[in-house]
Amino acid sequence: MNAYLATKSNVPPGYGHPTFGVAHILTLVFTVVFIALFSSFYKRRDEKVRKTIRIVVAVFLLLDEVLKHANAILTGQWEAYLLPLHLCSVNIFIIALDAFHSTESKENYLVAVCIPASIMALIFPSWLETLPYFGLMSLHSWTVHIALLLYPCLLLASGFNPSLKEFFKAKVVIPFSLLLVFVFFFNRAFGTDFFFLSEGGEGNPLSFFESVMNPISYALFVAFLLYLMPTVTILFVNAIKKRL
Repeated sequence: MNAYLATKSNVPPGYGHPTFGVAHILTLVFTVVFIALFSSFYKRRDEKVRKTIRIVVAVFLLLDEVLKHANAILTGQWEAYLLPLHLCSVNIFIIALDAFHSTESKENYLVAVCIPASIMALIFPSWLETLPYFGLMSLHSWTVHIALLLYPCLLLASGFNPSLKEFFKAKVVIPFSLLLVFVFFFNRAFGTDFFFLSEGGEGNPLSFFESVMNPISYALFVAFLLYLMPTVTILFVNAIKKRL
């Protein structure tokens, strides 16, 4: 198996990089600078250009996800854990829906959920210590999460103000809750770890809580965090916007 096409399950040992090593830190710096500059550019454009940019980001995310699956299928590596059922994977499709038909509910969700989820993935990348940095699956993971963070940042740059009331409306929180329940039982049935409801995973701070809790209490704790995360994000974003 070519290490640069391998998934995490098949990559030979010795290709990974340490979390918070030079490669990781440089990637985080690049991400901050790129999103800041692109958001500034986006802010100065009219709505027609902004919509085109949002569509381009959405299409890029979809194609990036397709590339991941095409590689895994063509090289005989596809497994259930590659299904787009992680929180960030779900956000790809919500971004696609919003890019072509924007609504306050979708944009509010993306700011509240997509920003913290993608930040956590970039700070604690589960792929970094296993995959070669310039391997296809590693580059997929970096580019997807950077684009996932970029999209809601563009929304904020154009003046969007997130709302706790909007997030906790039934049309947002009920589908989100049903998805959590579905993913929990899917994980139990197929041995996957979508939404990290089964285990923390490599390099993830949730691993500590997994080690001191039983599976049900751990899953409930992660579910609690998934509701706390958007609440804190919205409050933080609005506090920052008031100061600017």
